[in-house]
Amino acid sequence: MQGSGAVSLSRSHGTDRFYNPPAVRRQLQQQLQRERAAAAAAAKPKASPPAAPEAREVENRVESSDESSSSKPSVCSSPPPLRPPGNLDRFIEAMTPTVPAQYLSKTSVRRLRNCDADPYYNLGDLWESFKEWSAYGAGVPLVLNGSDSVIQYYVPYLSAIQIYVDSSKLSSMSSSRRPGEESDGGESCRETSSDESTNCDVDSPKQDGLRSNRQGLVFEYFERDPPYSREPLADKISVLACQFPDLKKYRSCDLQHNSWISVAWYPIYRIPTGPTLRDLDACFLTFHLLSKRLGCTSNIQPQVRGSRKVSSPVDMPSKLSLPVFGLAHYKFRGSIWTTNGVHERQQVSDLLQDAEKWLRHLRDDQPGFDHPDFRFFASHNTFWR
Repeated sequence: MQGSGAVSLSRSHGTDRFYNPPAVRRQLQQQLQRERAAAAAAAKPKASPPAAPEAREVENRVESSDESSSSKPSVCSSPPPLRPPGNLDRFIEAMTPTVPAQYLSKTSVRRLRNCDADPYYNLGDLWESFKEWSAYGAGVPLVLNGSDSVIQYYVPYLSAIQIYVDSSKLSSMSSSRRPGEESDGGESCRETSSDESTNCDVDSPKQDGLRSNRQGLVFEYFERDPPYSREPLADKISVLACQFPDLKKYRSCDLQHNSWISVAWYPIYRIPTGPTLRDLDACFLTFHLLSKRLGCTSNIQPQVRGSRKVSSPVDMPSKLSLPVFGLAHYKFRGSIWTTNGVHERQQVSDLLQDAEKWLRHLRDDQPGFDHPDFRFFASHNTFWR
């Protein structure tokens, strides 16, 4: 019986190899389902583990900064609009003399170790730039009442000048002058532009303006005559050059940093004329440095506000400017000259303070120093509406 039973089992498997009882089928189906589920789980991306608190804070800060930067406009993308020039800006720009730029030879540059090969100008060219202004006036384009364009003309008068020369530097530079570059005093006298100034015999009181001391001051002049009896700047320089011919021969690189000039500007006429002519009777006193050694700096050099930028020697500029570093005024009407409001009023105040600071420094170094024109302008320094 046992053997037949065994045979029957063996026979049943041998008859149909693919026959499976119900219990085995269920096991195979469950195994197949588990394999399919495992394959599906493997196909899905694994979930990242929860971030640490520090990492979550960093991510939140980055996201918030990105949102804020995208919502706020970039500063570099939209620069602030330029302020339109006002009448005071136009006056300062028009009264800034420009002169041809000159350059030292390589031999002279090697001889001078304190400065680089910076451009310089000749004082004779500076006085030449004032010649047309002295004859016809310097035109300043102004805007009145917000829309009326006029040109106001001013005549320049020499108010004060001090020239300081470094004797050691001057002796080393004198050899670099070209032959025939210097002219004698007689030629300077013949360059005058009026009959009155052709006379080289200057009155003795005016000779007090010529001084020389050990600090390098070789020339100075302070005007004391009333405006109606003065000569225009170019004529006055020609008269002074008859006594001091080097006044037209010096170069800006020969001068010390404290050489300066002040120019008085008085109105003469405007184009076109109109009923507001009286409103443009303001007078000005501008201050300019004469030394133009761009490679050399000094602690006492005044700050130049709103000056033109001079190119570097590599750019080889053809012109140099002498910007205004100080300003005083008389009969100044704010409604005409401070059309830009607070900015120009502050600019006027700053320029006056810079002039006072400069003259205060000179008074400290020179006992008895006095600037008559500035004293008058400062005592009448009031804003008119």
